[in-house]
Amino acid sequence: MQGARINKLLIGGGIAAAVMLAVVATLFYGSFKKHGLESKSVSHVATATSRLQEGLALPLEAQGTAGALEEHTRAVAQLIESLKREDAQRNRALADAAELYLVDAQAILRNRGNAARARSAALASRRALTGHIAAAGDRGQGWIQNALALKKRAERDSFDYRNALATYAGLLQSHRDTQEKVRAVRPGVRLLEDAQVQAALKAAREAEQQAVADLERLRAMVI
Repeated sequence: MQGARINKLLIGGGIAAAVMLAVVATLFYGSFKKHGLESKSVSHVATATSRLQEGLALPLEAQGTAGALEEHTRAVAQLIESLKREDAQRNRALADAAELYLVDAQAILRNRGNAARARSAALASRRALTGHIAAAGDRGQGWIQNALALKKRAERDSFDYRNALATYAGLLQSHRDTQEKVRAVRPGVRLLEDAQVQAALKAAREAEQQAVADLERLRAMVI
């Protein structure tokens, strides 16, 4: 009788210990997953910031800028996919803010690359038009048709360049709101300095104004 009672106590104690161990393991696992999410969120935001700094420093007129920006864009896309593999429920506010920041950074880099490519196309088509006009001999029907076609292409490429700059500038303008969302949940995380954002925005707006002026001159050109 006494032995049976001891066995029951031992069994009960074993079950209680197993339950406690399961609880501790669950808490440990949850803490581990939360730490992983938070660590990766902060690290990825910092890495994306570095990519932004490097991308914004690339001159639009440089030959390799579009390709370099495409590489930065792909790298940030990989950060987004990496973050999505984490359990966002462990810290939903931070996960959402970090993902928003990464998506924003990717869009800025992608559209700066679009602007670089559009700039090259606009310059090339304007040069083709200028060269055609400068080489005019007998302005026959064929010359006029070619000139009109080149003018139309130059206008289209200049319009695309202006639009690319406007989109890029708009993303820079709203980037500060994205930064604030990150700072609200994780103060001290590495982001672009406000001076860097403002300098990039100023350069984009000035380039956009120049593109508008170039487009107006093309539209006013008489063949």
